[in-house]
Amino acid sequence: MLKQGVLRWPQIAGLGISLVIAGQFSGWNYGLASSGWANMLVATLLMAVLCGGLALCVCELSTARPHAGGVFAYAQLAFGPFVGYLVGAACALALTIGTGAAANFLAAYMESVFGFGGWPVRIGLFAAIIGIHIVGVGEALGLTLLAGAVAAIALLAFGGAMLPHVHWENLLPAAGSTLPSVSVAGIFACVPFAIWMFICLEQVASAAEEAAEPGRSMPRGIIAAVGTLLLTALTVVISAPGAAGVEVVGNAADPLYTAMTHGGLYGERDWLPLLVGSGAVCGLLATFFSVVFSASRQLFALARDGFFPASLARTNRRGAPYVALLVLTVIGLPLTLVPPEKLLLCIVLLLGSCHLVLFAAYLRLHRTQPGLERPFRLRGGPVVASVGMLLTLVVIAACFQLEVAMLSALALVVAVLILNYLLRAATRAGKPLENAENV
Repeated sequence: MLKQGVLRWPQIAGLGISLVIAGQFSGWNYGLASSGWANMLVATLLMAVLCGGLALCVCELSTARPHAGGVFAYAQLAFGPFVGYLVGAACALALTIGTGAAANFLAAYMESVFGFGGWPVRIGLFAAIIGIHIVGVGEALGLTLLAGAVAAIALLAFGGAMLPHVHWENLLPAAGSTLPSVSVAGIFACVPFAIWMFICLEQVASAAEEAAEPGRSMPRGIIAAVGTLLLTALTVVISAPGAAGVEVVGNAADPLYTAMTHGGLYGERDWLPLLVGSGAVCGLLATFFSVVFSASRQLFALARDGFFPASLARTNRRGAPYVALLVLTVIGLPLTLVPPEKLLLCIVLLLGSCHLVLFAAYLRLHRTQPGLERPFRLRGGPVVASVGMLLTLVVIAACFQLEVAMLSALALVVAVLILNYLLRAATRAGKPLENAENV
């Protein structure tokens, strides 16, 4: 059993911010160099609408049915076990890939700010973060909340330091520039990188089973996270390229630190770049903590419901799913060998597919279970979900920038997951009902 009633709304908000905030330090900027700032700004606003709307839809469901599986549980409630399993497995896979991306971005910032990185840092990060999670959820999320708060403060400090140096000519294409102006094609190209600034926010629903008074703490925490992330996203999208230039920021592995130290604006040893660089490390650590939390709960929930090996549902005396946490390390650490921009597109494609099902599940449950008790109701929820579905289709289409090899690898993994479901379903059908939970 997971430890219940331990998470208050500030911890829920901290988890939501921490799940996402690393994407505002790294990754989002890859859309700038090819498509320009104006396209990136429009794409960012559209993705804020998409992810904020999804988080609030999931919030309504999480208060009605608190479940560690989060999105997997709601897809299953609406469409049955097979669709629920696919959504849960895709989310777990995306979050596991996310641990590799987070470790890569962390190593890049630590190399720039502190002068050391590489494999020793990546191995040490996995060992420390998995170890803290095994100790217990309270300790892990306490550190997550602290790191997320430091990261948010660093982003706002970055904006305060850089906004006075913003020159609009750095943002808008000059005469004869090769950067495109606002266009449908340019916005489309930016979408996978813009959503990186908000993606995974819906995964905070996996904390509902461990939340105190989920009907109150979940909506408060999610709404606080959405507001904070929108403010910080607009801060970095305007101030980083506006001060240092689109080309400089768009090609950097550590865009905020690069923006501050470019052109002698601030020295590398000045306290402000060090503060922002340290905040970036904290933000990436917070995201690493949060992704590990959500991925382990997805694996735990799928195993508890008989879709994955039962050993993944084992918990220790502190209520931590330690086997699932160890499996994350075995899979996530080798993924740090893959370039982070490729991992980013894989994660967005997987989660985008899940988002489509989640919006559909929200609409279906509104229609088929109108009497379901919902302590939190999203005003205009069906409209929000319908708009979200249209935007999600755009996100999925934009992710097919991936190489054929990466798409083939993803397709192979999905095929293995489907085969796993079919084999387990066949085994379960041949066993007495009382033993089904041990399959």
